[in-house]
Amino acid sequence: MQMSETNIAALDALDFNLLVLLQKDGRKSFTELADELNVSVSTVRNRVTKLLEDKTLEIIGRVDPAKVGFNAYAQVFISVRPVTLLNQVSDQLVTKEEVSFLALTTGAHDIEVNLMCRNNNHLSNVMSDIRSIEGIFETKTNMYFKVLKLNQADLNLVSQASYDAEPQAQIQGMK
Repeated sequence: MQMSETNIAALDALDFNLLVLLQKDGRKSFTELADELNVSVSTVRNRVTKLLEDKTLEIIGRVDPAKVGFNAYAQVFISVRPVTLLNQVSDQLVTKEEVSFLALTTGAHDIEVNLMCRNNNHLSNVMSDIRSIEGIFETKTNMYFKVLKLNQADLNLVSQASYDAEPQAQIQGMK
């Protein structure tokens, strides 16, 4: 996923409002969405289909990691040397099932990875596997003792800067 302010240009107020509603409840029917937005069901169906096809929207079931047995959750900062191996290293990391987040970063380290593992032994094995990847020079691992918030970003944070007052008023009315 690439972060860019130009990515939002294709969204209009209706698309954005659909995203806000689906973020609150991804199981809402097209009929419920149409009623809340005062548009036809076919309009909602077409817009949601477009948002799914262009990968703006992905409807998934979010699972609480601790409740299903992920008891070792860690953040890993990785330095790559030589830096020319950065893409090769990230390509290998992205394939690991335990990786729940992966980003190229600036600062003291080149990559940030979040890992979800069953237990500390599983985490230790995954870390050994990661350290064996050619190009990984150094890792720094922080264990999460207790995750207090795991959430999607609030879409209203981008709406204020990216959309005119009319869609913002519509979104505020949905709260």
